[in-house]
This record gives sequence, C-alpha cells and structure tokens, in this order.
Amino acid sequence: MDALNVFKHHPKAVRWTVRLLVLGLSLFLIVGGPLPEYAARLIPALSPLALFSTALAHRAWYISLAWSLPTLLVLGLSLWKGHFFCRWICPLGTLYSVPSQFSLKRRFFRWKLSGVLFWFILFASLVGLPLLLFLDPLSTFTRLGALGRGTAHGMAWVPGVLIPLMLLLSFIQPGIWCAQLCPLGYLFEKIKLKRVPPQPVNRGRRELLTGLALGAPLAVLFRRVARAGEDDCPVLPPGVQSLENFSATCIRCYACINSCPTGVLTVRKTGGVAELCIPELDFDKHDGSYCEQYCNACLQVCPTGAIRSLSMERKQQQKIATASIIREACLAWEDRTECLACDEFCGYNAIEMRTGKDGIPKPIVNPRKCRGCGACRNICPATRIGNAIKIEPLSIQEVVTEEDENSSVKCGGGRRHC
Repeated sequence: MDALNVFKHHPKAVRWTVRLLVLGLSLFLIVGGPLPEYAARLIPALSPLALFSTALAHRAWYISLAWSLPTLLVLGLSLWKGHFFCRWICPLGTLYSVPSQFSLKRRFFRWKLSGVLFWFILFASLVGLPLLLFLDPLSTFTRLGALGRGTAHGMAWVPGVLIPLMLLLSFIQPGIWCAQLCPLGYLFEKIKLKRVPPQPVNRGRRELLTGLALGAPLAVLFRRVARAGEDDCPVLPPGVQSLENFSATCIRCYACINSCPTGVLTVRKTGGVAELCIPELDFDKHDGSYCEQYCNACLQVCPTGAIRSLSMERKQQQKIATASIIREACLAWEDRTECLACDEFCGYNAIEMRTGKDGIPKPIVNPRKCRGCGACRNICPATRIGNAIKIEPLSIQEVVTEEDENSSVKCGGGRRHC
C-alpha cells in the first residue's frame, strides 16, 4: 500500500528511479564482457524493429521462438501501453532524456523523420540489405560495449558520434531523438491499440511511400556496389549460413563480440557496403586469439539468427576455413629446425608430421580434419618472414563428420575458397 501511495504521489520520481536503474544495469551488462549468454543477448533481443527487419532479410515470416520471445513480450506491452518501453525501459532513451531535463527548449528541428526511417529500414530489408538498421536504439546502445573494448573500428562512429551528438542536441531541443528520429519509437506509436489524437490522414501514407521509394532502390544500388567491391571474404563465426545471408541479417549489435572469451571476434574493417562492419574472426589480434574448440558462446547469444544456435558437438563439426603451411616461412621446412607447436596445439588432429630426409618432422595440414579455428596460426613461432600458417576462408561453411574425416574425398565437396 505504501508503494502504491508513493507511485500515486510521486510518479515522476518512481519512473526516473526505474529508468536509471535499468540504464545502470544495461551499462554493466555491455561493459562487463566476456558476458554470459543470457546477458550478452538480452538488450538487442528486445527490439521488435530488429526482429521484423531480419525476418524480412531471412525471407521468412518467422524467426526461432527462442529468439523472438523477448521481442514478443515488448510488443505485447506496447499494444497495451504504447510508449511504455520508451519511457520506462529503453536505456538509450533514458540517456537522451537526462540532458533534456535541462534543455533550452528551443525547437529548431521540426521534421518528424521516424516514420520514414522505419519504413526505409523495412523495405531495404526486404531486398536483403537493411540499411540504417544501425539506428535501432537497442543495438546502438549495445555497440558501446565493443567501442569501450576497442573492437568497434569502423562502426565506432555510430555510437561514438551519434550518441554524443544526440546528447548535445537534447540540451537544445528536448526529446529530439525519441520524438523526431527513433524508428523503434515510431513502431510503438503505431501499434498501440488505443491512440489519441489520430495523425493527419496523409502523414502515414506519405511516410510509407517515402520509405518504399528510398529504401528498396538504394538497397539494390548499394548491393550492386558491394558486389563490385568484394575481393575477398572474411572468416565468419561458426554457424553462419553464407556471407550474403549474414550481412543481411546481422544487426551489428556485437553481442557475439561481447561474449567471446578469446577475443578473436572483431569488426570487419574492409569489404563491400553490404558487409560493412560485420563481425569476423581476426587471428592476429593478440596472443590467444583463436576460435576455442570447446566454446559456442557466439552461437548462443545472437538475437536474430544471423549466427545459428548450434550444440557444442555440432559447432565442433563446423568448418569455417582451412589452414595451410607456408613452407618458406616454416621453421621445420625452411630452417630445418624441429618445431612441433602447431601439431601440439591443434585440437582436431589436423596437423600431420612427416619426417624428411634430414630427419626433421615437417607439418602438413590434413584439410579433411581442419576446421579453420586458427589455433595453429596463433601458436606458430615463425617470425622471420611472417607467420607460417595461412587461413583460407570458405565461401560457404561446411559440416565435417567423422566419416568425412576418414574418407578420401577432399573436405568441402568442391566448395571454393575465398
């Protein structure tokens, strides 16, 4: 009863207490990595905008129930209370609301662009390239974790510039992001069952048509430019269907990067427009930077299904690349120095040692057993002309079974390397 009285007489104080607690908890979750699975995916998994966008990019009307349950709860709450999520829970909305309390209350930006941005994202997703999905507030907020750990690279400008800019503008015009620009807030506004007062008749139609006219054509244009600029493909996290599908369905929230215990996952700095800033494996980042054999954290935290959820056993069968020996750089092949580092460190027994005429064991990679995890490259001590292990990504990942390992057919079934 006392709690009800407090809420009745001090609703604003209660709301701000809840909002600041949620903001503090959210900041703790995104900067405390490597994070447990439930924590890494919690914030981006709440976004209905990301759900709709990736469902369209997947060319399916559904995503796994395990991915969409948190989003469905948010949608149900919004049907009942409209902007309740924005006003009580959204951490980015809370962050922008703090300077709004001390603003100059000058209305210099009068255009309401949230509807156009919302439909732009959906129509661009429909043709496989969700441009501007980085404006989703929950995935934007989550990227602060990657930015704080120095792994954001090219994507750093989104939270690193957009958030300070919006904070500054909020000191001038209160609520400029939430009221004028947020595409997720527009969705909550539209789906509320009881809305008053209604919008002007032509506004919603104009927003939809503008989003259609801009979103789909620009996405098609950028995809053509992206294909023209693709000269190689990255080593993608295990569980990815293909580079094209991954670049279309990844919302760049970096939950996978935040949860990776070895730090091998980073943000791609090169490539075409379609694959801009997707997560990739970087085996040269630091010592210990490889895909751990007994870890499937990134496969469990993806909120959109861009990285499929696989069991530990299935993940260990996933071939993401193929290693090969650069003989002129290898200590055993070129310098005739006995070195067994790659063989000892390989968890898949993919390194075979063959003794040469000089009596020195020389490593050879068995491509039927290699998964491309990068452990051998990370441990290789060769430095004279560079690392002696080369990792070649696959255009489409393979599943390698015990029968495949023992067969005489080369693993990959003819799939090309990138």
